[in-house]
Amino acid sequence: MLHIGNRYFVNGVSLSSDYADAWNILARHRTIEGPMLSHVIQDSCFMAQLTLLINQGYWYFQP
Repeated sequence: MLHIGNRYFVNGVSLSSDYADAWNILARHRTIEGPMLSHVIQDSCFMAQLTLLINQGYWYFQP
């Protein structure tokens, strides 16, 4: 993930600026815990975009 100014990119694709605070969390932390994204977890648009990125292998779950 690349963070330039107030823009976020994954593999050259710009991410929605509506979720800049959530993308910032994902860009800055190697390990994410549920409460860190609790403010966007109910947003279906954000979750769809994050799910797509996870399915493409940019993030993964660790046991």
